[in-house]
Amino acid sequence: MKLSIIIPTFNSERLIKRCLESIIGQTMGDFEVLIMDGVSSDKTLALIAELNDSRIKVFSEPDGGIYDAMNKGIEKAQGEWLYFIGSDDYLLNNNVLTEVFSQATDKFDVVYGEVESNLSEKNRGEWTLETLEYNRCHQAIFYKKSVFDEIGSYPLKHKVGADHDLNLKWFLNSHIKNRYLGLQIAHFTCGGYSSNQCDDGFFNDFYPDMIENHFKILPIHIKIKYVEKAILHTNSKYQLLKYKILLYGVRIYKKLFC
Repeated sequence: MKLSIIIPTFNSERLIKRCLESIIGQTMGDFEVLIMDGVSSDKTLALIAELNDSRIKVFSEPDGGIYDAMNKGIEKAQGEWLYFIGSDDYLLNNNVLTEVFSQATDKFDVVYGEVESNLSEKNRGEWTLETLEYNRCHQAIFYKKSVFDEIGSYPLKHKVGADHDLNLKWFLNSHIKNRYLGLQIAHFTCGGYSSNQCDDGFFNDFYPDMIENHFKILPIHIKIKYVEKAILHTNSKYQLLKYKILLYGVRIYKKLFC
């Protein structure tokens, strides 16, 4: 099977049908849809059943939230590629999957494009070492299932930033080849859970991780920016002193050699 599309749901009766109709109407039909439902009490499951499509598989059980549901979907998926979409999102046209898989070859492990939304421009375009602070929507990303064998699943310690955390792991892994497609993939509905929450804990980990594990590959101005941010995010006197010394050294290096 080419593709597993994973949709976490919980009381999603308002928009789930629109989401699923955008999927089952695709010109590429080699996929399964895994509904990872958190025991909805509304008409979500009934509406899904009305579509009567054998490619849709429903699993309804208690979960620990959106990312826990997505992790369960990863375990059950049979597809070579995985794609995650929210129940309030939808694919933009019936040829999206055909267009994506005309470019998603064995040369790449992750391919990604764009979403239609009011997201900042900083969350758009090709991801680079200069824009790592700004995540790319998982509604625009297709992952080979083998990627999760290498980097693991969504970290549940981050209630909002788990997809950002996971995306950084594949992007910064030299063994995982990615390609930016530039295609409009889906409509991403802002205003959901992740749009209305701030995950300070994610950035408390982000800046130290960039400094400890990826500092050498960062552009000099990004090095300075991340050390400055790490100083603001630490409560450790030892780390504070360490970062201040590092910041002084990087600024001197920039002044002398850049």
